[in-house]
This record gives sequence, C-alpha cells and structure tokens, in this order.
Amino acid sequence: MSQEADQLSRVFNFLAQATRYPQADWFNTEFLTVLNSFLKQLEVDSGQYDLPAEVSEQFLEDVQVDYTRLFINGNPHVIAPPYGSMYIDGSLNDTTADVTRTFYRKHGFDTTTQEFPDHLTTELEFLSLEFKEDNGVAQEFIKKLFLPWFEIFRDKVLAEAATDYNKVVVDLIDFFTRPETEAAELATP
Repeated sequence: MSQEADQLSRVFNFLAQATRYPQADWFNTEFLTVLNSFLKQLEVDSGQYDLPAEVSEQFLEDVQVDYTRLFINGNPHVIAPPYGSMYIDGSLNDTTADVTRTFYRKHGFDTTTQEFPDHLTTELEFLSLEFKEDNGVAQEFIKKLFLPWFEIFRDKVLAEAATDYNKVVVDLIDFFTRPETEAAELATP
C-alpha cells in the first residue's frame, strides 16, 4: 500500500467517525484536537470555522442538537437526510441503496450494518477500506455513487447547520471527494 493510500484511508476513517452522532465517549477534546490539527495541516484559515480548543458540555450539546435537527428529526422535516437514495430516488432505501449494496458486495464489503448502505457514514467507511486497498475502486465509487447525491446534501448542510462543526466536516468530505482536476485547480494560486 502506498503512503498516499494509507493516509487517505485514515482520513476517510476519521471522517466516517466525524459523521456519527456526537457522543462524549469519542466526541471529546482529543478528537477536536485532531480535527483542528487536520485543518491546520490543510492550511484552512483558522477564522473560517469557530471551533473551540476543548469540548465543553455546552459545545457537545450544541453539536448534538444541530446533528439531530439536520440529520435525524428536524421540524417540520429532516433538513439533510444523510442517505443517497433520498436525493436520487426521493425516498429512503430505494434503488440507490440497492445499487450501493450491490457495489459493496461486489467488492467484499459487509453490508450488515445498522444503517442503510447509502448512509453517509457507511459510504465513508467503505471508502476508507477501499483507499487502503489502493485499487481504484474508491475513485469509481465516489464518481458513480457518492458525488451525485453528496453535492446536494453538502449544500443543504452548509446552508442550514447551526454549528461550524457540521460545516467543517462536510467541507472536509467535499475536499477529499472532489475530482482531482477540481482539487488541483483550487490549489493553484
């Protein structure tokens, strides 16, 4: 495995964790320190996001409330359901979920998780494993099954998130799934 593939695998594993419901056992100061360090390495302007250095009870609660409102149970509806089928098919666990499940099985990924196969976290976990394999499957998955819905989801989260935490996570996912040509253009001064 190449060093780049190993790094991408770890990045996607971190991003998968970052998209889970924030709980004190992992969403803590250590996790936030890694996130802030990650942003610094990517040379993200520190003023762009308002993230504390430590996770207080209030910050954890704010992120939990925002997460719930965005992804689980908003009023009058969930603002940004984290399922590809909701954006492609207009309903949960539809054709897109089946196509995603088939893609996983073809590449040996266990799809017996609690979430549907087209859930954001599950897709990021799959990408983490495929980047580790360094066989080109991750890029194929991103292009065919991830980007067609993620861009719509991203825009909803960026427009509606009440905390910068959810915005930064979605921005990072966007950065690492952006086609290489677009990423290279953005990196060029």
